[in-house]
Amino acid sequence: MWRAVERALGPGFDRDKCEVKLVGTPLTHKRFLRRNRGTYGPAIEAGKGTFPGHSTPIPQLYCCGDSTFPGIGVPAVAASGAIVANSLVSVSQHSQLLDAVGI
Repeated sequence: MWRAVERALGPGFDRDKCEVKLVGTPLTHKRFLRRNRGTYGPAIEAGKGTFPGHSTPIPQLYCCGDSTFPGIGVPAVAASGAIVANSLVSVSQHSQLLDAVGI
């Protein structure tokens, strides 16, 4: 992993100067994220399925998280939340809300 980081960041990068080094492994994910065997999201075999999406059989109840959107951690959770928000509020309503707060 370090070699890949060094290649990406170039010759000026020195791993010994890193003050914080955190390595996430499936065992880490299992322990701290309470993920079965360190997995992320649903088990979808390439080309054989899609993510389950945000809807549920219960009206007005939606699911968010990295099990509903491709990716891991905070970016996937934030994106899935944005998708649900966009499905609840129209584009014109978004514009009105942004105008109301001065953005």
